[in-house]
Amino acid sequence: MHHLHAFLEIIRYPLFAIPIAATLPGALIASEGKFTWRVSVSLAIATIGYFAGMMKNDYFHRHQDAIVNPHRPIPSNRLPAKQVLTIASISYILCLIAGFLMSLKAGLLVIGLVIISHTYNAILKERGIWGSISLPIGIGLLSVFGALVVADRVPIRVWYVFAAIALYDFGTHITTTFKDLERDREVGILTTPLQIGVGPALIVSATATIAAFMVAILPIWTEDLLVDTGWYYVCWVGIAAVATFISRLPLYLHPSEKNGYAALKGSMVGAITFFPCLIGTELKFWQSAFVILPLLAITFTLLQRSKQEV
Repeated sequence: MHHLHAFLEIIRYPLFAIPIAATLPGALIASEGKFTWRVSVSLAIATIGYFAGMMKNDYFHRHQDAIVNPHRPIPSNRLPAKQVLTIASISYILCLIAGFLMSLKAGLLVIGLVIISHTYNAILKERGIWGSISLPIGIGLLSVFGALVVADRVPIRVWYVFAAIALYDFGTHITTTFKDLERDREVGILTTPLQIGVGPALIVSATATIAAFMVAILPIWTEDLLVDTGWYYVCWVGIAAVATFISRLPLYLHPSEKNGYAALKGSMVGAITFFPCLIGTELKFWQSAFVILPLLAITFTLLQRSKQEV
């Protein structure tokens, strides 16, 4: 049980819904709202790959964690570093095999996603704004991956999803780096606020987040079908906007690690609501609520009850 708890901690289990929420819209839009077995497979592959990325993150930054986060599984010797690397690598290989079994395009995208994840964890996380840009692109591409697994094509609406998710996650990534601001400064990790300054970083984050919300509602005007049948998905955009604003406001008024962590929790809740919003163009409102609300409730509960720092 001690070993299992350490493993759950290293994969950041309270954030399990992020890859699901990011992949689901692409998969459901491509399947025209049908929950097929391919939709389930796309979610499983994305989740396993996401957890593998979390493990690689702790592996590559184990020496810094030994200084500022000695309680984490690797520096506290609850999990051997080589074991973490092995499990993460095997997970990537399994995702790669499963991706190619679904389609050639899906397999090739898995290669790209693994490269993005590996490069971010090994190099770009310590390169300021480049880290804040690269990881959100990978998260956004999960929706494209979902579409390729389901239909081997990417409907135009999925590209709206990709842009909205990438922009929102870009804004989120910047604000969440504030929770480790002093610790990153201590060990020499260059994050966006340390690179361009606190004020400019907050402005860039806000701009990207507002742009994400704007992109998400573009289909109402660009696709006539949505004017009559899919407008209600905007409700989820509104809920995400409110949650994001409330949780980030303290950080903008008083930038600090405490407020940065509060912004992280709020942004995760916002993301669970916002990422899948465009499934509302294929599903009825109550159906999209049946998908989003359980993910939101479980995420909120885990974030509140979990004692680990995600």
